[in-house]
Amino acid sequence: MTFLRPDLAPSALLVPLIVAFWMVHRHFRGAFRRRLTIAQRFDRWSRRSTAARDGAVLAAGVLAAAALAIALLRPQASLTRRFPEYERQDLVIMLDRSASMQARDIQPSRFSRATLEIRNFIRQKPDGIDRIALVGFADAAVVLSYLTEDADSLLFYFDWIDGDPTPLFGTNIGAALTSAMDVARKDDRPTRKLFLVVSDGEDYGTELERALTAARAHGYQVNCIGIGSEDAVPIPVRSVAGQETLLRDDTGQPVTTQFAEGTLRDIATATGGHYVRSATGEELRRAIGTIVGSERRVVGWRTSTERRDLYPAFLAIAALAGAALWVLR
Repeated sequence: MTFLRPDLAPSALLVPLIVAFWMVHRHFRGAFRRRLTIAQRFDRWSRRSTAARDGAVLAAGVLAAAALAIALLRPQASLTRRFPEYERQDLVIMLDRSASMQARDIQPSRFSRATLEIRNFIRQKPDGIDRIALVGFADAAVVLSYLTEDADSLLFYFDWIDGDPTPLFGTNIGAALTSAMDVARKDDRPTRKLFLVVSDGEDYGTELERALTAARAHGYQVNCIGIGSEDAVPIPVRSVAGQETLLRDDTGQPVTTQFAEGTLRDIATATGGHYVRSATGEELRRAIGTIVGSERRVVGWRTSTERRDLYPAFLAIAALAGAALWVLR
């Protein structure tokens, strides 16, 4: 315990003064009672002070004075805490932009719900994540943003892809993973790279096995979040003019899409990553946080010392002792 105002230490002299006044008061009171004889018939109406009562009054007075004196010194307690220091991480998000992600089995659509939840995650980025990169993919993959700490820059790209009406056909998760590993390989910071695929699971590419082999060789864990329901649903597409129709095959029948869990689960299993299913879209942001949090590794400990004022506690003690003294008197 330390004191901010040791110059006010003489205020502690109030304690012996109270003891002295109590002794003088008790002495003169006893002498007065010896000189004043009270008839026995008045004893039951006489409120005499007992030794126990006098002792309680002295204790309450001393406690109140001592607590006030200590409060004036502004005592502080030093609290030392240990906090874990985690390995710094970068996150590379691979977002499925294929036409099937426009299906509305999840409102307002698979893609819109995914981008909404990822935006919220970026705005409330955990401390363990330094930078985030974004790779968009359909039949081919495009690096939309390299690793950056600038959340506004990432959100700009989400605004752009949300407003892009061009339907993208085909799904090539292998190409997306290859591009994501290129982003990690070109980075010069020694941070751990996390990979996250957000998709409805359909994959028509031929590069996935090769990409998974490369990921395992580099020790990369690929995490996957699958978004979509079990129902076969039609695929809406928008024209450049903003008109919306259903995607149809050569016979004029609506093309449907169905969530495919197997591919995403196999990717996570093959690389030692995590797979999470988001059936309504509401679980997506929480799933991202869970995946990121589970990958954190403690690399050291940081010690922090903080000081806390104790004078409010001593003031409270003085107030309680004062109240007790008032009741006793």
